[in-house]
Amino acid sequence: MNEKLSAFNGVNNIYKISFDGKKAEEYVEQNLNVLLIRDKHAFLLPEKNSFELTDDEYDYLLNLGDEACLEVNETGRIANVFGKRYDNTLYITDKCNSNCIMCPMAEVTRRDGHNVPFEILKELVRYMPPDMEHLTITGGEPFIIREKIFDILNDLKACNKVWGYLLLSNGRVFSNKEYCLRFASSVPEDFLVGIPIHGPNSEIHDSISRSPGSFEQTITGIHNLLATHKVSVEIRIVVNKINASRLSDIAKLITEQFPRVNSVKIMGMEMLGNAFINAETVWIPYEDAFIYIKPAIDYLVHNSVDVQLYNFPLCFIDKSYWNLCANSITDYKIRYLDECNNCQEKNYCGGIFTGTDKFLKGSVKPIFL
Repeated sequence: MNEKLSAFNGVNNIYKISFDGKKAEEYVEQNLNVLLIRDKHAFLLPEKNSFELTDDEYDYLLNLGDEACLEVNETGRIANVFGKRYDNTLYITDKCNSNCIMCPMAEVTRRDGHNVPFEILKELVRYMPPDMEHLTITGGEPFIIREKIFDILNDLKACNKVWGYLLLSNGRVFSNKEYCLRFASSVPEDFLVGIPIHGPNSEIHDSISRSPGSFEQTITGIHNLLATHKVSVEIRIVVNKINASRLSDIAKLITEQFPRVNSVKIMGMEMLGNAFINAETVWIPYEDAFIYIKPAIDYLVHNSVDVQLYNFPLCFIDKSYWNLCANSITDYKIRYLDECNNCQEKNYCGGIFTGTDKFLKGSVKPIFL
């Protein structure tokens, strides 16, 4: 999140956006802080401060729309935004109980990183607008905060805030059946959990997660989740040099063990953090990766498993597979190389991850139809 309110002078951190004075008063009566927008001015209620907005800031807030909420720090930098049509993300923690060799966050961050204060998470949920299209809950590993995650899920469930959810987890916690059942009873409807499988066996999976026993925990966890019949599961495969040649074996494992899986996402790496540090071990050129991706996709499709490709530019994918390519990279992380400017498919391509772009220089080839 890179936006900033340059003249911000508020004393609070979370605000509800309103363009209607009467509605703003109703929010204040609900003990909510309000950013009331009139013309190019922002009025902060109930604290009674105000500041001017630039044209770009006004257009940005107008696009977020009435009832959206934002978290802003004392310098005016916007840390979080939640809106009805926005790409909403509730970030829980930097920390994780795995240390994946290709993770875009560094080991020190995973081990010693920041937990978003629980009180802030609760307030963000309270401020969220109703009827948001989608919310992703992520980290790090969200379940690092243990039972507190249930409070957040129950709040979301009680308020009917969102039409559809995606929670990203390494899935290990669900190997505890009691915990898994408690989770399933807490989640709102239309809840999807995305879990990575790094290899077809413990040797490969655990060497990538760098957490002994994680393969067995993940596989057991997925079985437990599916057995609840209350949660859908999406399996994610991050393609790297270690597992690329075994993608078809992973696809076979999925179809044999998890025939009711919601979907499979085959993903390119974000080459930051651990991935950058371990580039010699994990980086595989996209054109080489697709050699292994293609038969894995064919196998999944043949077995009626929904599959998509995430984070791969179109120029590295056979045209007959373009319909599986999703624009999956968060807007502020997207990069295009100079060669992309001449590509006729640029407007349809999801682009390249920040950090990964340097690994693709010289290999990107503009598409001319």
